[in-house]
Amino acid sequence: MSLLSRLGRLCIDSLCVPLLAPLRHASLIRMLVQREIATRTSGTLLGKLWPLVQPGLQVLGFWFMFAVVYDMRNARGPSFLQYLLLGMLPWLCLSEVLSRSTGLFREFSSLFARSPFPLELLPSVVLVIPATVYSSALVVTTWWMLGVVAALKALVVIPLLLLWCLPLVLLCAVIGLFVRDFGQVLPFLLTLLMYITPILYFPDRLPAKVLDWLWLNPLADWMAVIHGALTDSGVPTNSLWRLCGLWLVLLVPSWLLYRRTLLHVRELL
Repeated sequence: MSLLSRLGRLCIDSLCVPLLAPLRHASLIRMLVQREIATRTSGTLLGKLWPLVQPGLQVLGFWFMFAVVYDMRNARGPSFLQYLLLGMLPWLCLSEVLSRSTGLFREFSSLFARSPFPLELLPSVVLVIPATVYSSALVVTTWWMLGVVAALKALVVIPLLLLWCLPLVLLCAVIGLFVRDFGQVLPFLLTLLMYITPILYFPDRLPAKVLDWLWLNPLADWMAVIHGALTDSGVPTNSLWRLCGLWLVLLVPSWLLYRRTLLHVRELL
């Protein structure tokens, strides 16, 4: 078999296996999601509503802080709060998924330690609940601020973001398995990344020299795409190409690394 054909099969495998695994094991995914929701909400008054209430409370908290306490509508214009919330919800979702991915194998070790279990399914389990919860919050927030048409567009924002971060989930799971301290360091790195990503400020507020290097941050591209799509200000083509290119570059090696790790994961835990 030629090198080119092997590379082609590898790319197809990297695309199909992690993406189609949830479809092949839909009933198992549903059972795991129900189990996780029950674990999270057991003994609470609101029960299964809590996963949806939490991002709603976060939105209200940001709204109160920036619209009421700091009165950013007058300080930075009426569009600032809209800009902040449309970027903050996807960021919170991404941050939760990546932070949890570092302990992926340890969290679900009881499922596969002594019995057969499709380990390629684990990344999907981490993605499903945030995709549902934060998509609902973003759709409601977008409808509140921009109307029905923008809310319909918002339906696909979180799922596409989580699909894009699938290679990062795979890498975080592998690194977190071998380097236990990574789970402690990652929240700090994510906080630092949030400050260098135009979420809490408009990108044009950055100095010109810094703005020239902003393209190196893929999350800055995500913010540009999200705001451009939802506010009808135009999606930057360069940002789309960079995001797609980075995803394709990372997907194959991250899947190879993850698949190789699966052969030894039971021995390492």
